[in-house]
Amino acid sequence: MKQKNLWRASLAIILLVSATGAQQPATAPKPAQGGTPPAAGAGTAATKAAASSQKVVLKVGTTQVTESEIDSLVSKLGRRASAIVAAEGLRPVGEEYVKMLLLSRRAMDEHLDSSPALRSQLEYLRAQTLAEAEYQKMASEVKVSQQEVSDYFTAHRSEFETVRVRQFLIKKRPEGSKDPVQGFPAEEAKANAEAIRKALLDGTDIDKVADDFATPTSAITLLDRKPRTLRRAEMQPALAKATFDVKDAGVSELVETSQAFMVVKVFGHQYPELKEVATEIETKLRQQKLDAEIDELRKKAGVWMDKDYFKAKPLTTPPSAAQPPASIPTRRP
Repeated sequence: MKQKNLWRASLAIILLVSATGAQQPATAPKPAQGGTPPAAGAGTAATKAAASSQKVVLKVGTTQVTESEIDSLVSKLGRRASAIVAAEGLRPVGEEYVKMLLLSRRAMDEHLDSSPALRSQLEYLRAQTLAEAEYQKMASEVKVSQQEVSDYFTAHRSEFETVRVRQFLIKKRPEGSKDPVQGFPAEEAKANAEAIRKALLDGTDIDKVADDFATPTSAITLLDRKPRTLRRAEMQPALAKATFDVKDAGVSELVETSQAFMVVKVFGHQYPELKEVATEIETKLRQQKLDAEIDELRKKAGVWMDKDYFKAKPLTTPPSAAQPPASIPTRRP
């Protein structure tokens, strides 16, 4: 039942956006000027395909819906919705389309489209649809050369360097708190962190260190059961610097955050080759060019925003709850 509701919601959204978009009549492609004439039978096959796409498959009064319109709608459904359509056939799609046409026609008869709120919503959805179409067009036109990819890699090698690590987290309780579940007093937390670092430097197995310093309240935690591979961008800056400066098999200096002390055991550094990250770099450069083009549109349009109205609202949760520990990686670009 939940899956059906999900795909029906997806379909309803697509139908709504489709209904508000500008409907343009299809135009036949212009015949090629000169060149080699098409092979015998090729024109016939193309004509049959075109005729099939324009075949009327649904009627509501005088409104006719073609096969190509339904196919276009189905192509926009999400993965789960598409799987259900594949299992149940296209009839549910047709039923939802009929419902949309019936209700939209009644809304027009009742002049709901004259409501300022609804007209504003329709205009927004139309603008959104056009914006998405233009964005996709711009994205398809962005070109990134192999030389640009190579140059970026050469200039930003450290960006792709990774380390394999396991991390200890030693929690500090808030000042004034006596709750052991929240961690140790600051000085005691630091002392524990220093003892853990010394044990690791002395060559004690990391799992044994974790067992030796384990607490009932989990105030000391070995975050990684196995070595985890991270990039600089996936770590808070202070932790990244302390970690990447350490040689293979080394141990970081203590890293203090507002909530804890961190100690990192480094198992090794890896330096990928260009071919391993070329696709990622190309995607990044493509996005940068697209963003630059949009920024140029902003400059030409003369955008203004009321800073007081759009400024960030005060936090409703304490900073300690809103900010993740330094050891939790940010998302990989």
